[in-house]
Amino acid sequence: MGRSVLEGAFSLLEELMDEGELGLTQLAVRCEMPKTTVHRLLEQMELLGAVENVCGRYRIGAQMFRFGQAWEPAPGVLRVARQPLRALSATIRTSAILTVPRLDRVLVAAASIVRAEDMTRLRPGATVPAGMEFVSAPVRTPSSNIIGTVSAVLDNGRSATALSGAVGHAARAISAALAS
Repeated sequence: MGRSVLEGAFSLLEELMDEGELGLTQLAVRCEMPKTTVHRLLEQMELLGAVENVCGRYRIGAQMFRFGQAWEPAPGVLRVARQPLRALSATIRTSAILTVPRLDRVLVAAASIVRAEDMTRLRPGATVPAGMEFVSAPVRTPSSNIIGTVSAVLDNGRSATALSGAVGHAARAISAALAS
């Protein structure tokens, strides 16, 4: 069975999200779609603001940013996570994130970035990169379901034990704020 129009459009968006900007031919090859189909989909998505064409190269459009800003893994969690994440990263002087499982990925939902090298790989919406080490603690809903984790980057030379108390405190603060 062939790919649906929505599957094709999302395949293009996934490639653009992963690569930043790509040309028509590159997108057709990577998505294994005919160039004419890719061109037609990109034209439609450009009219809707989902993609932008800059000198023949396509990238994610502003409308997708707007849609992404409306998503939350649980009602109110992003609002209540900001302050505890900032306090955590300031206390332990390393980047701290709130992650949530989604399908076959673990996504960064919110971040307080301290280390320059974490700026692009731990931005909200990114998939948590393989190979990074973290100290983590669960964030729970009022009904005790785990909705995600607060995690701190484990730098070279840092002990997980030294960070675990602060990470646990931040996770409990977010969980408590969700309950109120």
